[in-house]
Amino acid sequence: MGIIIEKGGIRKLKSIVDDISPYKTAVITNTTLKKLWLDKILDQISAIPIVIPDGEEFKNIETIQLIWKKLIEIGFTRKSLIIGLGGGVVTDLSAFASSTFMRGTYLGLIPTSFLAQVDAAIGGKTGINFEGKNIIGTFYMPDFVLIDPELLKTLPRIELLNGLGEVVKYGVLDSGLYRKLISFREVDESLIRECVDIKLRIVEEDLRENGRRRILNLGHTVGHAVEKVSGYKMKHGFAVAIGLMASALIAEKVSGFDSGKVEELLDKFGLPKSHNFEPEELLKSMKIDKKAWYGRLVFILPEDIGKVTIREVDEKTVLAVLKAMRYDSRDD
Repeated sequence: MGIIIEKGGIRKLKSIVDDISPYKTAVITNTTLKKLWLDKILDQISAIPIVIPDGEEFKNIETIQLIWKKLIEIGFTRKSLIIGLGGGVVTDLSAFASSTFMRGTYLGLIPTSFLAQVDAAIGGKTGINFEGKNIIGTFYMPDFVLIDPELLKTLPRIELLNGLGEVVKYGVLDSGLYRKLISFREVDESLIRECVDIKLRIVEEDLRENGRRRILNLGHTVGHAVEKVSGYKMKHGFAVAIGLMASALIAEKVSGFDSGKVEELLDKFGLPKSHNFEPEELLKSMKIDKKAWYGRLVFILPEDIGKVTIREVDEKTVLAVLKAMRYDSRDD
């Protein structure tokens, strides 16, 4: 069934679920989205809602245990369907629960945030935070992802900006999108579709992130560290934006990349380029990042727009860049 990107596509949910014909269906969502969209889902399909607290700090094993227990209570089986209705936290949790409960149930995702529509809900990654961002997780492809741009109409502006952090990442990876972003006007279906297409092309080559898929982590080595050190108060897209600037500056030091090309896009969207954290603390967090396969710092670095490389970077270089990017909040 795959990925459906369509304005008003949410109204096709009943026919999608009917095609799967699950024994039971559960809709996992959070306290905020319950008020906005849950009734529209339950008007179409018979499902049991599982409502979790709203926030990255709840993307943990305790929340997963609550979901597992609820699934047992309602008599869920492997032939039942979990639908994740929400942003990246909800889709990641829903997918992880689906991949682990009885070793796998049917899974559908309905991303409601811009970031989830262009990135988090695409590609089959699941995860929860444990001593670091997404340290525990699986690879598990959903039976469907239903992306309806109309769901974005309730989003506050800050959430659109949050999603643009990942969009800028795609712009650095793809020169065609980069050129379009330079003259960007508004978030629309075509932008979502282009980001999804870029991600899918890469994921299809390397589902389990053993090679080329690793380039999708551009900006995430520093980004995930920023999230963790902030106590997950920093939004993911903003943290990735800081990570993109860090990667650009590191690339400038090691290969002469023009970091201004990344800075231009970040400035265009008003995304952050600096941080106010202890550089040594960020470095410590990076050392338990999933990308550090052999215990060394590994970065995705741009060589040019549309061309990146994967390479180890020495701690001294990383620390120098992190120190140069730090600002003093007392100057605000």
